Amino acid sequence: MKTSMSIIIFFVTFLSTSAISLAKKSPVEACIRRNIAQSLSPSPSNKSKFDRFEVIEDDVCRDEGRIIMYFLKMNGKFPHYYVKALCNVFGNDETKMKLYVITRWLNHSKKLIHSLSCPSL
Repeated sequence: MKTSMSIIIFFVTFLSTSAISLAKKSPVEACIRRNIAQSLSPSPSNKSKFDRFEVIEDDVCRDEGRIIMYFLKMNGKFPHYYVKALCNVFGNDETKMKLYVITRWLNHSKKLIHSLSCPSL
């Protein structure tokens, strides 16, 4: 009885710890960092073999970009989670954040760009 209870407690603790650690990782932040890294580093021309995880990451980032673009068209502003991810990636430096948005999301109004600001905690 004690052994089975110990095993159950162990698995519950393990699963809750895993869920918390996964919840802290933002796929949006990962995509922003990935876009920045890809724009800064030259792409190797002889790279013929793709890693499965890179293909999955590309798909996730592409889908996330579509979601943000759809939200932008529907609401006229960026989603709050995207702005928060930008603030986390750029360390609350709004100048860098706005420069990234201008280069990444072309053809949007300056009013939208100037409305971006990191929330003060």
